[in-house]
Amino acid sequence: MTGKTARLIFWVGTLTSAAIFLWQTYDFHMQTPKFTHTDKLTEQVVAGKKVWHKYNCNDCHTILGFGGYYAPDMTKAFYRLGENNIASIVQHPDVMYKNSFRKMPQLNVSETETRQLVAFLRWVGDIENRHWPPQDEKFVEAYKLRESQPQKLDKVHLVLQACGGCHTFENQGRNVGGDLTTIANRITYDRQTLINYMINPQSVRPGVAMPPQDVSPQTAGIIADFILSLKSTKEVSK
Repeated sequence: MTGKTARLIFWVGTLTSAAIFLWQTYDFHMQTPKFTHTDKLTEQVVAGKKVWHKYNCNDCHTILGFGGYYAPDMTKAFYRLGENNIASIVQHPDVMYKNSFRKMPQLNVSETETRQLVAFLRWVGDIENRHWPPQDEKFVEAYKLRESQPQKLDKVHLVLQACGGCHTFENQGRNVGGDLTTIANRITYDRQTLINYMINPQSVRPGVAMPPQDVSPQTAGIIADFILSLKSTKEVSK
């Protein structure tokens, strides 16, 4: 190969690679508003991002691939946990993680800051990031379908979306509030009481740590039927 040919290959390769890189960079910035839904960047979402940084949440949690790996990834946390569960964990970690080996410090986050943080996490959860983290996609799917078409969902995924942030079932979910099978065989609630307990726990057990769940009565009924079906005895009170 002559020196002229080598220089030609070098310049063609370099300029072509540079052109592709610049085009991809331009295209990425042009599509960012669509992928990140910048039209939904409300003042509350922006304030929530500031709360995330104020309390150094990245020290323990990962979000969008950045942060610590001690605590769970928060990219799709809104869909995995729901608004009320996030709020309860943030404001009362000592209660929510009382029986967990993994502890979260009491940061004294205010009610206003908590709601702002929830708004931020909801916005982050809607970013088009090619379904990352993949293990949370079943929660996203279940959340979006459970109120409109719950009959299309696998019962396990439906229940874990609503309960998996604190409960486990068949080695899925998080063991903060106990395993659903164990709970099913311990409780003596009938179907309606169990529904009431999910929607408003304090009305059934005043002082209980479980927060109200963001589910409709219809979805709560499906979950109640599933939990009661886990009883080892079929004698369920009516």
